[in-house]
Amino acid sequence: MSLLQQDVPWLVSEARNDPDTAQQIIEALSSRVAELQQQTDELRAENVLLKRGGSHHVFQDQVQRLRTDLRDLRTLAEKASLNPDVVTILSFTGHALHLPAPLAMDQTLALELPSGESVRDLRPLFMTSAARLHSVLCLSSSFRLIAINGLSVPLSEAMTWQDARAVVPLGRGERVEATCVLDELQPPRRLIVVSRRGWVRAMSWQLVENLIVSGQPITPPDANDSLVWVSPAEEGDLLLLTRNGRWTRFPINAIEPSGSQGVSLGADDDVACGCVVRPTDSAAYFVGGDGTEIAVAASGLEAHKKPGAKAVPLKGRFVTLACFAAKKTDAIMHLATSGDLIVETIRALPVGARPSEAQGLNVINQRLVASALLK
Repeated sequence: MSLLQQDVPWLVSEARNDPDTAQQIIEALSSRVAELQQQTDELRAENVLLKRGGSHHVFQDQVQRLRTDLRDLRTLAEKASLNPDVVTILSFTGHALHLPAPLAMDQTLALELPSGESVRDLRPLFMTSAARLHSVLCLSSSFRLIAINGLSVPLSEAMTWQDARAVVPLGRGERVEATCVLDELQPPRRLIVVSRRGWVRAMSWQLVENLIVSGQPITPPDANDSLVWVSPAEEGDLLLLTRNGRWTRFPINAIEPSGSQGVSLGADDDVACGCVVRPTDSAAYFVGGDGTEIAVAASGLEAHKKPGAKAVPLKGRFVTLACFAAKKTDAIMHLATSGDLIVETIRALPVGARPSEAQGLNVINQRLVASALLK
C-alpha cells in the first residue's frame, strides 16, 4: 500500500510530529503530481482523436478524475501544513527558488548570493507571491507558455540563491520574459499577455491549457516584439504602465479575441508592466527602479472605453519597475541590487485623488530589481 493510500488523518497526525513523515508526503505528492501531469498531457493529446470518434466525454471524465485526485492530495498537504505561503524568485535563465513568505510588517531581510556574484548577474529577475503547491507560469522569448509545478522549485529556508536550480525547460538561446502564479485546480477565466510594444491579448483558460501542452507559441502581430507581462484575470480594467512612467487604462472585455493594440507609445518608450484593477480595488501603487513609490486612487485613473489610447504621464520623471492594485493593509516586498529583501507596508503611503495630486516618496533609497505584492 502506497503512502498516499494510507489513512489520511493518521498521516496528518504523524506529519505534524515527525519531519520525516512530512518529507515523505512531499516526495509522494511531487511524484504523484508529475505522474498525473503526464497522464493529463497524454489525454489531451488523444482528445482530438476522441472528438472525431464521438468519445470526447471520455476525455473530460478522465481529466475530471485526475483533478479530483489532485484536489484530495492538496487537501492532505494543507491539513499537514505542507502548503505554506512563499515568495518565488525566478531568473531569466529559468533558475528558481521559493523563500518562506515574510510577515507583512516593515522589515529588511537578505538574499544570500555565492561569493563573487551579485543580484545584477541574475537580471532580469522575477518575483511572485503564492502558495508552495501553486504553479508558476512563464512566458519565454520564443512566445511559449511554460507551466512549472511549485513542488519542483526548491524551498530555501536559509534564503540563499545557492539553493536555486533550473526548473524551466528552455531551448538554446531562449529566456524567461515574464511570470505569474496560477492555481490550476481553480483556474482563472482567462489569461492576459502584454508585449513591450503594447499589444495585448486576453485568452480563455482552455486555449492557455492547449498552448501549454502543445508548446505552440503565442503570435504577436510583430515578430520583433517581445512579451513583457502576464496575469490571470477575471473582470475589471487593464492598467498598463510604460518604462517612462506613462499610463493608460481600459476594460479587459474591450480587448479583441485575437488581440488589440493596448496603448499608443512614444518613439522612445515601451510597456514595462501592468496590473488588473478590479471594481473592488481602491488604489494603484507604482514602484520605480530607484525605489520611488506613488499611490493613486483607482477612481482618479480614468479608464478609456477601448484599448489604443495614448499613454499619459504619471508623475514627473518616473522610471517604472512595477505596479499593483492593492489595499492599504497590503505589503510589498522589494529585492534591491544589494541583495536586501525589503518588506514594506503601504498604509503610510499617501494616496492621491489623481496622478497630479499624488506624492512620490522614496523611503527605500536603493536600486530595485523586482517587487511583489505579498498575499
